[in-house]
Amino acid sequence: FVKDQIYKFFFFQAEDGIRDAQESRGLGDVYKRQVSTQSTWGYIQFQKILIQMKAFKAAIRKTGNSISIMLRDAGIVRGAQVQRAESRTPYVEPHTKHRNLMPLYDLKPMCQLNTFVAPNATIVGEVTVGNETTVWYGAVIRGDINSVKIGYNCSIGENSVIHTAASLPTGIPASVTLGNYVTVQNNCTLYSCSIDDECLIGYRSIVLEGAKIEAGSVIAPNSVVPPGRIIPTHQLWAGNPVEYVRDLTKAELQIILHSAKANLEVGLTHKYEFLPHNSAYLQKENRPSDLNPPGEFRADPRTRHEDENSNSNHSPF
Repeated sequence: FVKDQIYKFFFFQAEDGIRDAQESRGLGDVYKRQVSTQSTWGYIQFQKILIQMKAFKAAIRKTGNSISIMLRDAGIVRGAQVQRAESRTPYVEPHTKHRNLMPLYDLKPMCQLNTFVAPNATIVGEVTVGNETTVWYGAVIRGDINSVKIGYNCSIGENSVIHTAASLPTGIPASVTLGNYVTVQNNCTLYSCSIDDECLIGYRSIVLEGAKIEAGSVIAPNSVVPPGRIIPTHQLWAGNPVEYVRDLTKAELQIILHSAKANLEVGLTHKYEFLPHNSAYLQKENRPSDLNPPGEFRADPRTRHEDENSNSNHSPF
C-alpha cells in the first residue's frame, strides 16, 4: 500500500512536469530546462525509495529466516531434553487429549460415587456405572447405540469391550445390563447381553447378543456364549460354543464375591495415585486401630459392643 502511494505521488509529479513543459514551448529554454530538471529529480527520488524498500524487505526476510531457524533449533534441543527427562523418569505421562468420559449428543455417562475409571479407559454415551465399580486400563464401554447399565461393585478388566446393537430379532432389549458384584476379566467382549449378580466372565471370553447369564454363574476363560443362550444359575460353562461343565460349590460362590471386593480395594489404591498429591502411602501405613477407631466412632456397628467390653475390662476405673 505504501509503495503504491509513493508511486502515485511521483508519477503525478512527473506528469505535471511534462504537462508544464508542453505548455511552455514558447516561454524560452530556461523554463524548459527547469521543468525537465524537476521531473528528472522526482524520478530519481522514486527509484531511490524503491531500492530502499527492496533492501528493507530483504532485511526483514533474512531476519525472519534467522528467527525461524533459531526457534527450530531451540525446539529440537528442548525435545531432546524432554526425551532424556522422560527416559530418566518413566512415571511422567505425556499430554493427551483422550477423554475417558465422553458425552454423545445428549447422552452423557454417569458414574456414581467411589468409582475408579482408568485414565485411558473410554466410556461413551448412555452408560451408567454403579457405586464402587472399577473400569480398568484400556477398557471401552460404548453406549452410543443402546444403553449400558453396570451395577454395584463390578469390575471391567483391561482391554475389555462392552457395546450394543440397534435391535435384536427376538424383540428383547438390545442394551447391556450387568448386575451387582460382576467381574469381567481382561480382554472380554460383551455384546447386547444380560449378566445377573455375582457372575464371573473369564479371560478373553465373548458373550454375544441376546445371551443371558443368571446369578452366580461362571464362564471359563476363552469361551464363547452364542446368541440367545441362557446360562442357568450357579453353574460353570466353558468352550466354544459353551457347554455345561458342573455346578459350583458354595465356597466357589464366596470366592466370586471376595474377588469383586478385592478388585475394589485395588482400584481405590490406583485412584489415590491420581490425586494431585499422592496419598496411597498414608493408606499403607495406617494401623487397624486407625481405620476402625474404638467405641462410638467404629465404622462397623456390629462389632461396637466388642470394643466396649474390651475397654471396660482394661479401664483403670
